Amino acid sequence: MEKPAPGLGQWLQERCYQEHLSLRQASAKSGLSHATISGVINGTSPSPETVRKLTRAFSANGQRENLALEDELLQLAGYRTPRAEPGEPNLALARLMDRLSQFSEAQLRVMVNFADFLAGMGKK
Repeated sequence: MEKPAPGLGQWLQERCYQEHLSLRQASAKSGLSHATISGVINGTSPSPETVRKLTRAFSANGQRENLALEDELLQLAGYRTPRAEPGEPNLALARLMDRLSQFSEAQLRVMVNFADFLAGMGKK
């Protein structure tokens, strides 16, 4: 069962309202199906690719703004945790988190051990 993503659904609904878009218009703008747009608004958890399509559809033209919006939407969808300090997204951390979502459980355990090793090196 998919986990709900009410934060992203609310964001999308408000954005469509602000831009005077129907769900079908939002669908055309993003390249996503009407059912996908409706599902996100109703709390269905979207795939990371769906989040990226929403980012491209609703972001400004600047690369920095696109990355900040993608980071925000991935947080709302539950793929990333909010940063302790607001500001620009940490691109290295964002890339790592994107990669980690594709790892198996065994690969994740190796990464945790490696992260513990690296963290220990910083203390010496």
